[in-house]
Amino acid sequence: MEIKSPFWHPSEMSGFLLDWDGVIAETKLYFNDIRNRYYGGREAMLLEDSCTLTNKDRKSLMKDLRDLEVAGAKKATPVDGALELLEWLKKNKLPYCIISRNCAESIDIAAKTIGFKLPEYEFNRDNSEYIKPDPRALTAAARAIGAEPSRCVLVGDYIYDLQGARRAGMRAVLVQRNEAGWDEWADAVYPTMKDFVGALNDSTQFVPWEYREIFSKRGEKWLNAAHELVLQLPETTSPTIDCWLGRAALLAVGAISISDNAVFTPNDWKSSPSMQLDSMGRSVINAARDFLSLRFPMTEVIAGNDGLKAPKNSLDLMRFIERRIYKQG
Repeated sequence: MEIKSPFWHPSEMSGFLLDWDGVIAETKLYFNDIRNRYYGGREAMLLEDSCTLTNKDRKSLMKDLRDLEVAGAKKATPVDGALELLEWLKKNKLPYCIISRNCAESIDIAAKTIGFKLPEYEFNRDNSEYIKPDPRALTAAARAIGAEPSRCVLVGDYIYDLQGARRAGMRAVLVQRNEAGWDEWADAVYPTMKDFVGALNDSTQFVPWEYREIFSKRGEKWLNAAHELVLQLPETTSPTIDCWLGRAALLAVGAISISDNAVFTPNDWKSSPSMQLDSMGRSVINAARDFLSLRFPMTEVIAGNDGLKAPKNSLDLMRFIERRIYKQG
């Protein structure tokens, strides 16, 4: 099976990041009582929002979380399909790791309870500097297993998993449960882990998250044809460089060529504040790559002036691409 850009398939990924609760082990953790006790019932991020508590309440919160997780771990059962996924990963020699917000003790207990051998890399809140959905937690995990973040897929059952994957420039697969609006964050959704495992060997190709809108409006012909295009970044862009780059990538352009002599100036950054601050003084090529890599990993930035001379105004790009695809004018 071979899936080519601009489409993707989970089996084509180079690394797998696996959530723990609800993906490998079912521990049935419910945090409503804890939210009521410490946060007045609001949907707080239990770990991140602990900074709003007193030191005494923070310590009490962490103890209550540990007690809840350990109690659930002692009654854990394997998620149906989880062991089959691990067999598939080992058979295909794909690196993977566990990444969880749980405490280390609860993961160890749950693993022993379900008879699961933890992989070499297992990240939890006790051994990690950052915790998902912080993208730094995911990129660190990807580096640990030797995979590029853009070539990784995170498999999870909660909105934090999906948000973290999006922010880290990874693919996101949602399994086991799907609350209202969650699928908008995912590249693919499966009712159960078993469904996901079964789909790893089928030939279904998926539209990447970032191309979902243009695909719904213009269809497969547009997606394939636009991805074959190489557009040259104009010397001046309207309204801004970041707007132009984002618009071209959103329309599924496969590559953008940029002069290797172009430098990203302070004035460029001043007019394009969504570009990274450290872009100033660097080549426009590297600044553009950094800007596009997280949200548009399939858009390539290349050196040179060989691309099609595209319009300066980003609002004219759709019509320009449309003419190229449908040979109008």
